[in-house]
Amino acid sequence: MAIRRLAALALLAACLWAPRASAQRVLEYEVKAAYLYNIVNFVTWPADAFNGPADPVRICVYGADPFGPLLDRALQGGGPGQRPMVAVRVAVADVDSLATCHLIFLPDGNTDRIDHAIRAAMQRPILIVGESDDVLRRGGMIAFVIDAGRVRFDVNPAAAASRGLLLSSRLLQVARSVLGKGRTS
Repeated sequence: MAIRRLAALALLAACLWAPRASAQRVLEYEVKAAYLYNIVNFVTWPADAFNGPADPVRICVYGADPFGPLLDRALQGGGPGQRPMVAVRVAVADVDSLATCHLIFLPDGNTDRIDHAIRAAMQRPILIVGESDDVLRRGGMIAFVIDAGRVRFDVNPAAAASRGLLLSSRLLQVARSVLGKGRTS
């Protein structure tokens, strides 16, 4: 009888935890979507990164999409006085499509996927944002981290500068940490 009660209690706890964990995950990705929107507004791409003045900033999610519609909603309308922004989902098998992105978001710490994105971006002005510290060490520019229950980010401005990207000093001021040295505006 005690085993049944324990099993029932464990099942109840799992049921109560699942919605909370799911709600926390949704909130985490709402915050990350808002960060991506805002980050784009504090990065300057070289003029030749776009075909024309009306070209949108292409924010690509490489691999499984943790955002669902959250990212699309965050990007609606673009930035004030800025280019429109569009979310693009890129399948893992379609690594060649990453060269058309302006920002690549890597939704997990998969080191193979990080390396694929870095190679696909080559010397193009593509901002690489990931969810692990490993992304900075491998050549990415921004890493989202959870710090004291809050979404924060670390920045590697030297990696961004090596791709011709100019990061605003205001972006660096709100970062949890800034690695290396790079150009800021």
